[in-house]
Amino acid sequence: MPDLTKRETVEIALIVIVFLIVIPIVFLLLPKSIPKKGDVVRIDCTWSEISPDFTNEMREACRQLRATNNLQKPK
Repeated sequence: MPDLTKRETVEIALIVIVFLIVIPIVFLLLPKSIPKKGDVVRIDCTWSEISPDFTNEMREACRQLRATNNLQKPK
């Protein structure tokens, strides 16, 4: 067996503990952040016309929402 110093043993133990804590947390929180089919997704239409992150379908939905609510177009 290789001779490990106390510092190396502590470092390995910390890495193992971090993985044992972080990986379950990621698996518990990740599925909640991804919307499932049928979930209601709220779209903030404030930047829909100028943001490249919005798809054309999202922009059109924002335009229709503004038209039905008689809101002004963003400047």
